[in-house]
Amino acid sequence: MEYIDIDTWDRKDYFNMYWGTDFPYINTGANLDITRLLAFCKKRDLPFYLSMVFSAHHVASQITNFKYRIKDGRPILNDKIHASFTYLPKGRDLFINVTPEFSDEIMGFLKNAREMIAKQGTDLGLNSARGRYDIIGYSAIPWIQYTHFIRSIAKMGVDSNPKITWGKYFKQDDLVLMPFSVQVHHGLMDGLHVGRYFEMLQRYIDDLS
Repeated sequence: MEYIDIDTWDRKDYFNMYWGTDFPYINTGANLDITRLLAFCKKRDLPFYLSMVFSAHHVASQITNFKYRIKDGRPILNDKIHASFTYLPKGRDLFINVTPEFSDEIMGFLKNAREMIAKQGTDLGLNSARGRYDIIGYSAIPWIQYTHFIRSIAKMGVDSNPKITWGKYFKQDDLVLMPFSVQVHHGLMDGLHVGRYFEMLQRYIDDLS
């Protein structure tokens, strides 16, 4: 992690402008084509949810703006970011928060995630991500084919961790689509970067075999 020299940062003016707004966040939702990811998981007997977390985070890690955060009112750049995701244990109504060490290789990530889930048991994991500036929060609402979704904010304007969510997938013609939303701090990135993320994630999924 390193502090960014804001005086030479090309986002200086935008950072200062959005830092003082009431709701400095972009929240964008679109349908993601997950046809190839479902086939990939089925072929290898992999859990779709955790595989989706990996895919989403693998791509986010390749975009510099998704590594920006705000700490003590100053922009920082993380050298590595981790996935913190919600998980609903079987037979329970309360989800847990899981924040494993991220491995940028799907089988390594699944191993770390499964071990952390087993280790936590019914521990909600609320402290695992509290106060951290190096995570992206992932969650799913697989019961709802929603059209828009906004995540909670720890402290308005100060909370700068991106939040990514998806809903119930559905068939359309020969494709399987899924509502997918990305919530980010506008002081750290723009619609261009969110759009680039959607394009890169779709390309990554389409290239799976």
